[in-house]
Amino acid sequence: MSLLLETIRLDDGVPSLLALHQERVDRSLRDLFGHAGILNLKNFINPPDEFRKGTVKCRILYGKYVEKVEYSVYHINPLKSLQMVEADTIIYNYKFADRRHLELLYGLRGDCDDVLIIKNGLVTDTTYANVAFYDGSCWVTPEKPLLEGVRRRSYIERGIIYTSRITVGDLKFFSELRLMNAMISLEESPSIPVSCILPIPVKRN
Repeated sequence: MSLLLETIRLDDGVPSLLALHQERVDRSLRDLFGHAGILNLKNFINPPDEFRKGTVKCRILYGKYVEKVEYSVYHINPLKSLQMVEADTIIYNYKFADRRHLELLYGLRGDCDDVLIIKNGLVTDTTYANVAFYDGSCWVTPEKPLLEGVRRRSYIERGIIYTSRITVGDLKFFSELRLMNAMISLEESPSIPVSCILPIPVKRN
């Protein structure tokens, strides 16, 4: 089984959304190994001095035990366009470190910056983030993402975004898309006009 991964944002050394990260780790360990509460993330976050200022990505690789903790300075990559791709059989409901199936989809982005994954006709995620669409009055996120991210959950619980079943045909009702994950808030995310989401390529015989 592939190792699991938890990516945690540190702002001046302080972890963000740690309680929700801990809940996901506990759930993953319970579901996959039959044990929960055996790994306390707080005990493994101790960044060196050079990573105690600014925004830092903390990557914790773990199975039954923590295997590695890595730190790196984080900068948001600008995204301007997305290519829709179909992946009806993809499953990524646990945050595994092995992302080969997502990397294969990323390779289909063409001239775009990333892909927007469509599963059984429904909008899900990009390869590394949940998405939210603006309809002119509120932000809406797909009700069935590939992976339920911690920031997405935080926004839903606080009533900042709402969930809905979003089909490819529904995209015309929205004006823009933004990304969100453990490292990127909606406020920081680049705004991508829905017109910059390219349709699923027509299959040729």
